[in-house]
Amino acid sequence: MLAVLSEMVRNLVILIILVAVLELLLPRRDFRPFVNMVVGLVLILMLLSPLRSLPALSALELPLLEIREAVGKDDVAAKLAMLEQVNWEMTLARYRELIRDKITALLLADGKEPVTLEFTLEEDINHPKFGTPRRIYILVREEEQRSAGIVKPVEKVEIGPAADKGEAPAGRRAPGLEKSIAEALGVSPQVVEVRLLAE
Repeated sequence: MLAVLSEMVRNLVILIILVAVLELLLPRRDFRPFVNMVVGLVLILMLLSPLRSLPALSALELPLLEIREAVGKDDVAAKLAMLEQVNWEMTLARYRELIRDKITALLLADGKEPVTLEFTLEEDINHPKFGTPRRIYILVREEEQRSAGIVKPVEKVEIGPAADKGEAPAGRRAPGLEKSIAEALGVSPQVVEVRLLAE
């Protein structure tokens, strides 16, 4: 009985240390209720595990009192890899939105409005320039003047990853805009191509 009691105390001390380390590692306090629930369940199972040694209960098979490894290490590694991939995809999607918004703001400040905005990013996680634009193609036109407070409807703007359409580029190049966009995004001017649509 003394051996069972000492083992239970040792397990409780280990559990308390693990919980303290886990709370330090969690990024926010929002997870505290979940941690407390899991710790409570583990604590109940630890306290009930010595009851299996009683002769009356040992004849009964109580699978609920067994603490088993439900998830293997391979499953955990696969889930972790999947979560990392989802995280990188969400990061790239948000970064695409920020680039689109920044380019649109620069164009509007210069009196232009985007007709087509296409760009590709470096998507290889192991590449040193991960997330930087590899190619930016923008087709712009002069912003229409609004008369007497009436705003004309804006035509649909195509925004997204670049696709090779095999078409000849429309309009003349705008090197001043290319340079300002390249400086704002911190990329080489050769990456940016801005064409002004002829009215």
